[in-house]
Formats: sequence, C-alpha cells, structure tokens
Amino acid sequence: MKIVCFHLNQIGDLVFSLPALKSLREGFNKVHITSVVRPGLQELLHWTGLVDNVLVRDGKSVANIIKLLRILRRGRYDVAISFSQSAQCALLAYTTRAPTRLGFVNTSLGFLLTKCVSFVHPPSTANNLRLVETLGVSPVKKDYFGLLTVPSSVLEQSEQLLASRGVGRAERFVVIAPETSKRRRLKEWIDEGFAEVAKCLTSIGLRAIVVGAFPSPRIAELCGEVVDLGGKTSIAEVAGILARCETLVGVDSGILNLCAAMGKPVVGLYGPTNPEMTGPQGEGHIVITSGVECSPCRLDRCPEDRRCMKNIDPNRVVSATLEILRRGSVFTSQM
Repeated sequence: MKIVCFHLNQIGDLVFSLPALKSLREGFNKVHITSVVRPGLQELLHWTGLVDNVLVRDGKSVANIIKLLRILRRGRYDVAISFSQSAQCALLAYTTRAPTRLGFVNTSLGFLLTKCVSFVHPPSTANNLRLVETLGVSPVKKDYFGLLTVPSSVLEQSEQLLASRGVGRAERFVVIAPETSKRRRLKEWIDEGFAEVAKCLTSIGLRAIVVGAFPSPRIAELCGEVVDLGGKTSIAEVAGILARCETLVGVDSGILNLCAAMGKPVVGLYGPTNPEMTGPQGEGHIVITSGVECSPCRLDRCPEDRRCMKNIDPNRVVSATLEILRRGSVFTSQM
C-alpha cells in the first residue's frame, strides 16, 4: 500500500501527527509512506524513521508547485491523508488521484475528499488517529511522547552553536520559548515573567537559553545573562538544543511540543488555547493557566487585554520549573 500524508501547518501540528504515522507504519505489513511538509520540517520527519519519503511544499515559485504536483500524480498512491483542515491540503490530496482521500469534516474544499471525520475531541493526536482508524488501523501509541530522536550529527552541530555563545558542553541549561506564530500573538506571556524565570535559573547555576523565530531583546535586557538565540537557529539546531536541555518553559507553541516529543518534561503556559487539545503529552509536564472564566476562547482578538496570559503569576512559573528540575536531580549543594 502506498500512502501520502499532508502536514502543511507548523511544527506542533506535525508533532501531533506522529502517533498516526506510527500506527500506519506498524498497522500494515507492506506500506510505503510519503509525507508532504513545509520547508524546514523535512528533517524532523526523517529522524522519526516513520516515513519512507518526504516531499517539501515550497510555494516560493510556480515552478516548485508544478514540480510537486507532477511528483504527486506520478506517485500512484492508494491513500491520501490530510492532517490539516486547509483547502490547500484537500486540493493536493485530490491532485494525487488516490482512490481513498481522508480528512476532517470542516476542511475547506472537503468535497474533494472521499471520507471525512469530525475534528472534535481533544487531544489533537486523537483526531489524527481517528483518520487512520478509518483504514482499519488500530492506534499503537496515543501520544507523541518520546517519538522523536535527534541524530548525533545534529547534536554536535548544536553543541558548536552553544559553544560559540559561551555555553560549555558540561553546562546545564533550561530553554525559554516565549513566542508563538505571528497569527496567534494572544498566546504570548509577558517578557518580565520570562526574565524572572531566567534570573532564578542563573541564581542556582543554570543557564537560560531563549529560542524562537525572532530575537527577544526585552528578556535579554531584563536578565543580562540570558543567551538569546531567537532568530539565529534553524529548526534542526533548535531540536538539538532541546535534546540537551533540562526542561523548557514556554507558551503553547510548536517548540514546546517538539521538546515534549523528545521525552523532555516541560512547563506550558496556556490562555486562549485549550491545553487538553494542544498541551504537552506524556509524563512529567506542568501546565499553568490563570483560571480566568473566558479561557480558553481561541479568539484571534482579545476584548479583555489578554488577561488570561498576563494574569499568570511568575512565581507559579518559577515554582513549576524548580519542581521539574528537582525531579531530574539537577540541583547540587547550591540548593
């Protein structure tokens, strides 16, 4: 059987599809799986060993799109699966001419699919598993925890990057992931809060490293010992850094879920989004919310001045971070 899967959203959505890919891989005796992803995400899928081939949907030119369409048409796939609710995924699935095309009920251009399932029950991994269950496949793993391993070559590359910023191989550190996608800035916390976490970490001999697509100058200004790598790393380099960290403190983002997929415990800060749907999966995580009555709302604009995030007490975040560090026996006699 030949299956092509479309994951055209961000990192987090790709991570949430890993249990479904694992179920496909182990559910059929002979299966060839191709995944189509956004630029920069192909390495993550290769590392999992769950797919045989990865194609990149690079929309920078019409020529790139035409090339992808030709490859998909020549693929002679039996099944096309859209793990996104976007019209683009449905259209690409239709382009494959696969006799079975699966997706979600509320997908734009969903009429181009042959079978749709509802996207309702948290977590997101459960919805993706329901897609592959329509093929008669039973879930072999219900969460993504521990499904991603970073190759040694990437780890070494990240070590060299850290060394260039003064972080030694023997130094222990915590990653801070303060940002989310440009569309969902409502999910972001306050820089002052992250700075308080960083100050606490440095006071006990740990380093604080900020990662993300953009720099965080305000956090670095408030805590001068922060190593700000925002906007200076590839996704692969971030993954290598996450593989080396003690824990991560961050908002609802792909980086947070990427870290959890490596088997690392994280501290997740949630407000407008539902942690039951997109929260970290596996053991040892701590999720913090402010408890305001309007959360979660999933709005793109907030009439309440983002109080669901602004009301998260930095002391709670510091305490949660220290709790995870204690579990991992990170503390020395300094504590």
